[in-house]
Amino acid sequence: MQYEPGTIDCHVFLECKEQIEKMLLRLYKVENTEHICNQLQSVYQQIEGMHELKKVKRKKIYTN
Repeated sequence: MQYEPGTIDCHVFLECKEQIEKMLLRLYKVENTEHICNQLQSVYQQIEGMHELKKVKRKKIYTN
């Protein structure tokens, strides 16, 4: 199955990143949460990387 813009995968990535952003905004207000925030930022970056890889693969499919 080919992936197109707006696929379930894209929506999942975007939704997860939004949820992490919300968690970070709330946790920044609480003391001693730096370690958790760092971990969440790392997860966010991993999801972002997966999203970018998906976009690159999709672009290759459409250009071939």
